[in-house]
Amino acid sequence: MPHLKTFVEMKHLFQAGFEDNVESLSHFDATYSKQLKAYLIESNLRLSDIPCPKNYGHWKKLDADHWHMNDGGHSPGSFFLDSTRKRVWILYSLLDAGESDAAVSKWIESINGLDRCWLSRNQLMHFGSVESWNEKGIGLKFYDGLTPEENAGNFSLKAWYGATRQIEGLGDVLRLAKEKFAIYSTRWQKISGGSVTISAEWYSTGKVTINKAMDVDDVMLSISDMANRYEDAILEATKIRDHTMGAFELDFTQNIDLNAFAQAVSMGKSTMNLWLVETESEPDFKRFRGVDLHTWDRVFMDVGPNYAYLTVPGKGCVNAAPRIATVQGEDNAGKTSIFFDGVEMFG
Repeated sequence: MPHLKTFVEMKHLFQAGFEDNVESLSHFDATYSKQLKAYLIESNLRLSDIPCPKNYGHWKKLDADHWHMNDGGHSPGSFFLDSTRKRVWILYSLLDAGESDAAVSKWIESINGLDRCWLSRNQLMHFGSVESWNEKGIGLKFYDGLTPEENAGNFSLKAWYGATRQIEGLGDVLRLAKEKFAIYSTRWQKISGGSVTISAEWYSTGKVTINKAMDVDDVMLSISDMANRYEDAILEATKIRDHTMGAFELDFTQNIDLNAFAQAVSMGKSTMNLWLVETESEPDFKRFRGVDLHTWDRVFMDVGPNYAYLTVPGKGCVNAAPRIATVQGEDNAGKTSIFFDGVEMFG
């Protein structure tokens, strides 16, 4: 997309995609519209230290402060980065979902200091408290990743309510399932003047897919709203940790296999991105020390059958708490809540 040079032109490109406007898309050498996706990225780095996702060229500054696009390499003009916030960036993508997800995953995993924003169930349900937004679907998951495959009990449910939730028994099923299992996605519609102005699906990994939209500014404001909420949660959790030097408390609704958990974190290969060494063991309790591979900060964990205490000493990154809660919740711990001194965090 060689003609794209400014922030306004970027918004015109997004808008043309929403409208499937072939004539407008042609101004940017695009032949068809692609679904807009955005990823919330937690960063402990400066943008000057961060390359583009591999094979997608280099960052080129747009004419608006803190906005860049990929230039050169494969598919120039497919990634746009909003680094307005210090700790939470927004990476927009116009690539097809498979290519986009793979590129973003490799980008985050290859750079120490970058992590996903791991959205808690309260954050995923945030739009339910915002006027004009309606919940239209939910995804629940329990993937027993700590148990041998032949004995694992897995559960996955993705309910799309469509125009109505008046399906007999659906409400009871969802209420019970929400109390036991982790939420990994929510689908929302914004209604204005009787029309759907935004249809979006948010994922626990900090990704949002825009399925339908009418106004680019409205879309970007809704995504920025979530980014602001997450950055506020990171800063608040860090402030409380610094003042009290206590531990984050994680409560699970499903019991976990402690020996399997110890094996999963012992080699640093788990999605939790922790490398831990077991230092104390009882039948119903294990104590670990090690590092968070996101930043190589020290961490300490006490883990029981249905709870964990995470201590991030010094100036370590507290994003480990929502990451562990999300990954553990979806993999084997069910609904997971995070507390600090009895106050819920990342809500």
